[in-house]
Amino acid sequence: MNRDDGAGPQDRAPTAALPALTAQLGQNKHLPAGSGTVPAHAVLTVEGHGLGGLTTHASSAEVVVIDCSGSMSWPSTKISAARKAAAAAIGVLRDGTRFALVEGTDKARVVYPATGRMAVAGPDTRADAARTAHGLVAAGGTAIASWLACARDLLTAPEQDHPIRHALLLTDGRNEHDRPDELERVLAGCAGKFTCDARGIGDQWAAAELRAIAARLHGKADAVERDSDLEEEFRTMMTSAMTKALPGIRIRVRLRVGSELRFFKQVFPTELDLTAEAVQSGERSWDFPTGAWGDESRDYHLCVTADPAGDPMGEDMQLASLSLVADAVGGHPAEAVVAVPRPLPLLVHWTDDAALSTRVHPRVAHFAGHADLGRAVNAGCEAYERGGRATAEEEWGRAVRLAHDLGDEKMLRRLRRLVHVDDAREGRVRLRDAIAAGDLHAAWVGSDHSTQTQASWAASPPEPPEPPRPPASPRPVPGQRHAPGAAPVAAPGARASGTPGGPGAPGRPDVQCPRCGRVSPGTAQVCSQCRYGLADRPAPPEQHRRPEHERPEHEPPEPAA
Repeated sequence: MNRDDGAGPQDRAPTAALPALTAQLGQNKHLPAGSGTVPAHAVLTVEGHGLGGLTTHASSAEVVVIDCSGSMSWPSTKISAARKAAAAAIGVLRDGTRFALVEGTDKARVVYPATGRMAVAGPDTRADAARTAHGLVAAGGTAIASWLACARDLLTAPEQDHPIRHALLLTDGRNEHDRPDELERVLAGCAGKFTCDARGIGDQWAAAELRAIAARLHGKADAVERDSDLEEEFRTMMTSAMTKALPGIRIRVRLRVGSELRFFKQVFPTELDLTAEAVQSGERSWDFPTGAWGDESRDYHLCVTADPAGDPMGEDMQLASLSLVADAVGGHPAEAVVAVPRPLPLLVHWTDDAALSTRVHPRVAHFAGHADLGRAVNAGCEAYERGGRATAEEEWGRAVRLAHDLGDEKMLRRLRRLVHVDDAREGRVRLRDAIAAGDLHAAWVGSDHSTQTQASWAASPPEPPEPPRPPASPRPVPGQRHAPGAAPVAAPGARASGTPGGPGAPGRPDVQCPRCGRVSPGTAQVCSQCRYGLADRPAPPEQHRRPEHERPEHEPPEPAA
């Protein structure tokens, strides 16, 4: 899961015997001076390493909710697949996990255990629950709000004091048998109490409802494209749930005076806006809850405003710091069972160099592209449902181009069921004459899913340590701001203003950096952007040079002759 994108090795892998969390921050600190208040964007990657060993201390509870409405009986493969899926999910429950199986129709009914409460997972109870699952019958209506309310009541009953609570939900229909506002009311009452992954099967479910459930309950919604896929899908989801061992991680964002947080979003594996869920933890700091964790990787996109007033030019200044705060595990303080990384600084470096200030970090660009992709898919789906076929074709063409550029093969596959693709690179498509409702909702529900970028050194060259310089007397900067209680940060590798120079023959031609492509004067000893050594670098023989179009996509350009 680790990536080479400029983070130090101490941040990319655990160095202690304890299970560990690691963090990397992708950012372009260079912002244009003289532009007033500007946004500073960054992507924080958090990874868990070795957390599986904490499962012996983790207390968890699971509820499996299966749609048993009458529509699940046609075709019969749906209810058959649902029975197998429920049994498969129950089969991978960890010993000691509290669990229940709920039958969802126009009401919710706990079909296992018979007491209507929660059972304790073990060989006998798993076998009994699987037999009950294989006997589920499809008959009745669809009232999803009541199903979720039942799951909430089970998971939050006074005797069920479990820090990790999760539900799996399957439906093939819309929330037709609840009052129009009931689902929203129930979701508000469930938020923060448990997480829920939701799946739709068949053609009649509503992507908007499943996306709302996943967004409010911090889960993932998706389509089951073939009935035969459902069993493995449920087994995979429950296996993932069973790896959750750390009850919670909070991401703490501490801002300097004068800066404001515009938004904080999870962007991988799905997009989830967490801005409104911030809990103030200090005068200038806020905590964002992220739920339970196992050995996994998630990405978060934050945007902080930056104002150059009072800041010096050409120096690294700290806009904010980001730190991880882990919850206690099984009565043990978090620091005793899991190692966390040191806080990471979000920096600003004011510059007049447009080549630096207009550069976008690859990971920020990647997730901005996914946000654009999601908007295009949603706009196309909404237009199609309104009868706007021309608009749908245009938006889905844009979505095809973006999915192609991002390498999102899953979304491309789903879009191809909506349009004939003539040229994916250019986004030239033709709307299909007939589109199945299930295919429409499969694309729609997946519009907030994302892929994870693998940034390279070439795409995001790190700054090597700067050669030692004579100490300079500090100069006061009127109105200079920094994080409360901390001095302004001068990050390792910070560069002095001006262009480095060195000995060289007069009239020597400009040289192009082989690492980042920046053109520097011929007398430069190091690249003015990434500080790669340029002095006395011989040009490659002409016969070994390759045309630009033949080079691999991530290979650095060759230096100018």
